[in-house]
Amino acid sequence: MNALIPVERSVSVTTYGRLHLGFFNLGADPSRQFGSMGVAIDAFQTALTASIGEQSQPLDSWTAAIVQRHLAAIGVQQAVNLTIQQAIPRHGGLGSGTQMALAIGVALNQLFASTLTEAQIAALHQRGARSGIGIGTFMQGGLIVDGGRNAQTVVPPILCRHAFPQDWHFLLITDNSRDGLHGQGEKTAFKQLLPQSQAATHALQQQLLSHGLPALIEQDFPAFSQFVGDLQAYNAEYFAPAQGGPYASTLVSQILQQLKSQGHRGLGQTSWGPTGFVLLPTRADAVALQMQLLGQYEADTALGFIVTAAVNAPALIEVNACAD
Repeated sequence: MNALIPVERSVSVTTYGRLHLGFFNLGADPSRQFGSMGVAIDAFQTALTASIGEQSQPLDSWTAAIVQRHLAAIGVQQAVNLTIQQAIPRHGGLGSGTQMALAIGVALNQLFASTLTEAQIAALHQRGARSGIGIGTFMQGGLIVDGGRNAQTVVPPILCRHAFPQDWHFLLITDNSRDGLHGQGEKTAFKQLLPQSQAATHALQQQLLSHGLPALIEQDFPAFSQFVGDLQAYNAEYFAPAQGGPYASTLVSQILQQLKSQGHRGLGQTSWGPTGFVLLPTRADAVALQMQLLGQYEADTALGFIVTAAVNAPALIEVNACAD
């Protein structure tokens, strides 16, 4: 593809972080595995602009590889200038890799009139190997449930999308002293971890259908929080051998255990962490808990406490055409 594209033309994409609330199919049945639930959040964004021309700012090797892989896949040999205004922090369990790959891919698609779908972009850049949550939140926002994968799956199919209640907020607990498991370490862990029992898996799947999703739709905060807690407990038991306990960060684990003892139910760790979260019924409740924990842990400089709401909209894509 070597069609002439006006040099004044540019494409901007803004997308959001996500919380991976957990897998609900970690059993031993190889015919269908994983399946997960997650939600887009407004605390972190990836924002970038792609245009024709030489690269004006250096890109790290990982990001540059996404650009070159995508251009090769769509048959483009023109130079592209990619400017990254914001990026979701990497290796915190917030979906940074998938959102960056999709944002770059969609920007280049628009720039060169390519017809690759979001699912094809994800597969091209080796995203969505186990979870389709990041793809779903990029495309639609809100709360996403994906169906996991079988031997023929390219990226996990989206089974359900629903708006997340705007009053409900999350308090994120971050630990900048360590990264969550990623890359080859993550792949190795999945090969070595023992599956959850079929009884536990079937029970959790039943809870998803009979309690979790109905509670979300009816905005039943206690019931939905309980389901999130049960989902997280199922995942924590599975991942504990690979991360040294139910949560990756000792500091985050200490706080989550404290919050659980105080009666909070919708809490846990997003993906491999180390970021933890607790669900609160209102922004005021989330801010009050944030202030309490900031005071209690002011000496632990590695910790951060961030209030965030769900995002019920897809990624923003803006095509800036050349002037007449």
